[in-house]
Amino acid sequence: MKNLKCLKRAVDEAGLGRGLSFCHKRKPSRLEYDGRLRPRAWWAVLRLIQGTLFCFLGLTNAFAADYPKAVVVQEGAQTPGQQAEIQSAEQLIDQMEALYRQESSTFTLSMAIKTPDYQRQLTLVGASQGQDYSYFRILAPKKDRGVATLKREDEMWNYLPKINRIIKVPPSMMMNAWMGSDFTNDDLVKQTTLSEAYTLSLVSLADIYEVTLIPKEETVTVWGRIVYTVLKSPLIPQGQTFFDDKGVAVRALTFSEPRRFGNVMLPAKLVMTPLNKKGFETVIVYEDLTLNDPSITAETFSLRALKRRF
Repeated sequence: MKNLKCLKRAVDEAGLGRGLSFCHKRKPSRLEYDGRLRPRAWWAVLRLIQGTLFCFLGLTNAFAADYPKAVVVQEGAQTPGQQAEIQSAEQLIDQMEALYRQESSTFTLSMAIKTPDYQRQLTLVGASQGQDYSYFRILAPKKDRGVATLKREDEMWNYLPKINRIIKVPPSMMMNAWMGSDFTNDDLVKQTTLSEAYTLSLVSLADIYEVTLIPKEETVTVWGRIVYTVLKSPLIPQGQTFFDDKGVAVRALTFSEPRRFGNVMLPAKLVMTPLNKKGFETVIVYEDLTLNDPSITAETFSLRALKRRF
């Protein structure tokens, strides 16, 4: 009878009685032992064998002293010795998407459009306020000077100074190229909120976070999947890869040349490369960026301001 009680205690310590039902209810997990991650079944068998041995020898307490408690590590989570975990994929993506905007921002940037047949260099100025308001205006070259794009909440307009006309951009054209570049209208004005339009899953790797975005059923998009990578230190975007609905990588966006703008570290250079069109590339470089600019008002994003001569 004593031996049976001893065996029962060893089984309880191994977690087999609870562990089997636990595994049916939750996703598979791993356990940390001696600095390494082991499958739950491996750990349970080890504890059963060692617990039984210690119990029969009267050394039950020594088991707890010599072997630390297992730490449950869900898929994609970090172990205790690693950097603190981001609370959620949604929080991380929202933080990355707001980096260049903050509460408000003004900026000057250059855009180099490269194709096998020609190259174009644009200089733009712009402003943003939160996620709902933004505009871009071309300063150079001279023939394009004054062309502007305005986004207010869910609406977008282009202004063409040569004909002095404002043209509303329908939602069906949000995925079209902006000014012949490899960036779409949606890329520039950020009309789509990724954390709302996509289902996100987060995996924590050694030096980066990797977030996979799958469009929700109601989301209108040409992408079947987006893989978004973020450096852990400093916490800044590293790249995005866009896949079509067949799982083929179509284009890649890379972030590089981190610079400090005010008190925020940001990648100053963004390169969009179509993976299905050889010789095409668009490079954006932030020359100046002022975050939380108090001069930004609601008038900045009015249709009247869009047509204003400068």
